[in-house]
Amino acid sequence: MIVWFVSLAKTRSSLNNEITRINLRATLKVMKKTTSAFTIVELLIVIVVIGILAAITITAFNGIQNRAEMTKTVTAVRAYQKALSMYKTENGTYPAAGAFCLGDQYGVFTGQATPSCRQSNSVISVTTSAAARDALKPYLGGQLPMPSTKFMMGGTTEYVGGQFYGSSYNYTLDGAPVVTIQYYVKGPTCPVGPVYAAPAPSFTSPSVARSGTLDNNDSFCYLLLPNS
Repeated sequence: MIVWFVSLAKTRSSLNNEITRINLRATLKVMKKTTSAFTIVELLIVIVVIGILAAITITAFNGIQNRAEMTKTVTAVRAYQKALSMYKTENGTYPAAGAFCLGDQYGVFTGQATPSCRQSNSVISVTTSAAARDALKPYLGGQLPMPSTKFMMGGTTEYVGGQFYGSSYNYTLDGAPVVTIQYYVKGPTCPVGPVYAAPAPSFTSPSVARSGTLDNNDSFCYLLLPNS
């Protein structure tokens, strides 16, 4: 009898141990399913977060690009402003009475066939007054610095880079003769000045933050240089 009770106790213990193992395996399976699956709400939250991060990244990248293009234009315009003033001081006049592009690495405007820096009925191509522009090289370290070549829109007209306009355009400021550098930038202000409000050719004081407005709140700028 004692042997029988001992055997029964062992059997019950074995059954309890087996039941415990079965319950443990079941619990682990439930936990695994619970921890490895996402609910629809969790997936939507992840998608929204990824979208926000992507938007922030794109905006930051565009901002970096715009600042880089702005730096190119500011550096080039200041270099040409200084070079033109030095040329005028040494030679008594500017290198051209007409117009030329600031730099020679421009693309082709819509509807035109040759590289140029002005889209209008009076095209200024990269070859226009090239010899006069190249005469500035000794004052520019032998280089022709380039402003930004990113196109900007003003209505149906494309704008890019910058141009010099000489005495034949008859620009004046408060009645005194001037020549002008015209350039274009993204944003609401002209960083190289002083600039004066359009319309040309007769400008009046005082100077302004920008000469005029293009699409997307971009700016065109008339930087005037004395010609007396």
